[in-house]
Amino acid sequence: MPDPAPFPETLTTPRLTLRVPTADDGPAMAALVNANLAHLRPWMPWAQTPRTPEQQRESMARAHERFLAGEDLMYLMLRRGQLIGSCGIHRIDWGVPVGDIGYWLDQRCEGHGYVTETAKALTELALTPAEQGGLGFARIEIRCDARNLRSAAVPERLGFEREARLKRNAADAQQPGQLRDTLIFARWPEGDRAP
Repeated sequence: MPDPAPFPETLTTPRLTLRVPTADDGPAMAALVNANLAHLRPWMPWAQTPRTPEQQRESMARAHERFLAGEDLMYLMLRRGQLIGSCGIHRIDWGVPVGDIGYWLDQRCEGHGYVTETAKALTELALTPAEQGGLGFARIEIRCDARNLRSAAVPERLGFEREARLKRNAADAQQPGQLRDTLIFARWPEGDRAP
């Protein structure tokens, strides 16, 4: 991990603000998750049951701690100050360094390019050299359920290379007890080539 850890707590895109969560965001996040449960349930194993404000407060406090430690860089997605989803760089391995971008959006906000805008900002953060204010990753990935065509379109729009389809490698949130395939997309710093 870089020292000192250069993890910007706020990122801005043309239309959004991305910021690290705090425990105080718990009630708003619980309300947003609960309003989107039917939409999230097929794709997100963590979104199977309603969340209480207190559960989400604890979850946001842990996310904040993990952010500061450089273990997981979760951001809230805000449009004109309103919470519309979350995103982040997850499963970070500072030994490479590498991580993968994840995202989810309020269903009412889909179709406006917010996820692509967010993923572009996180890709730039990850692949920009540390001396220029980025994380200096050697690669950044986006992984998704192979059936989630909307999610898979995001890395394709951003010039990620589809590297693999991992067969039967994750629990299927749609069918308990079953397995699903995962698509892996990746990008590298400009000028670098995959071996």
